[in-house]
Amino acid sequence: MRMAFALVGMLAMFVAAVGVLFFGVLGFTPTSTCSGACQAPLLITLVGTVVIGLAATFATWFRAVREPRAYCPYLGAVLMVMLFFVSLSIAEAVR
Repeated sequence: MRMAFALVGMLAMFVAAVGVLFFGVLGFTPTSTCSGACQAPLLITLVGTVVIGLAATFATWFRAVREPRAYCPYLGAVLMVMLFFVSLSIAEAVR
């Protein structure tokens, strides 16, 4: 049962990652020439999503093949969505 819960969690984390990356690129790509603070939300979204995804995947499966830590992918999906909202608040403050 734990294996199925972990696999469904990995799918949920993948869907969250795709959504966050899509809306991050769509919403935070600068439309004018800029450097520094105006690119911070885009970089936070892109790099943070990948780091959280890798960390949650590693935490789920490393040395736990028979009994994976099934809560880690769900925690990763929640952290990805929270990262998007943090980037959104930074983008509103930078403008």
